[in-house]
Amino acid sequence: MLLPGLPTIMNRAVSPTQQGFTLVEALVAMAIFMLGFGGLYVFFNLSQHSVMESERRMYLNLMGDRIIQSIAAEGQRSPSDPLNPFLAPGNYAGSLNACTYDAADVRQSWCQDLNANVGPYNAASGKENRQIDLVNDGTGLIVNVSLIVADGKVSAYFTRKLRQL
Repeated sequence: MLLPGLPTIMNRAVSPTQQGFTLVEALVAMAIFMLGFGGLYVFFNLSQHSVMESERRMYLNLMGDRIIQSIAAEGQRSPSDPLNPFLAPGNYAGSLNACTYDAADVRQSWCQDLNANVGPYNAASGKENRQIDLVNDGTGLIVNVSLIVADGKVSAYFTRKLRQL
């Protein structure tokens, strides 16, 4: 029964062929939805890796600077002190690949900090290196710090010349 004055849309009966989505339409919509979220997941994963590499690079820069500052501070010791790096540069030079130094050795703490913050040394990759070299050239102490981690993907290199006061 049609009511006078009401629009005809409200008075129409819905035909059985127009009652909702078909199964094919629902599956197509779900496939498009899944492709969209799959793409978002891939980009999220890539951004996570980028953030991790940035954190490692930042830590390596801080660690390299810390190593050089520690050596510079030790250079303020008396020129006859056996812990002065100008007198015995070998006490501060060496590899930080394996933490095999005595507990009192500053290189042991540097090595353990690297392992804790950027991961342990991976010898199998052949691309990682954690090395400190000191050379006394007669006019000062040249400090070279090379820190390469994450299978060679993240690295930091520092060279400074320290002068004895």
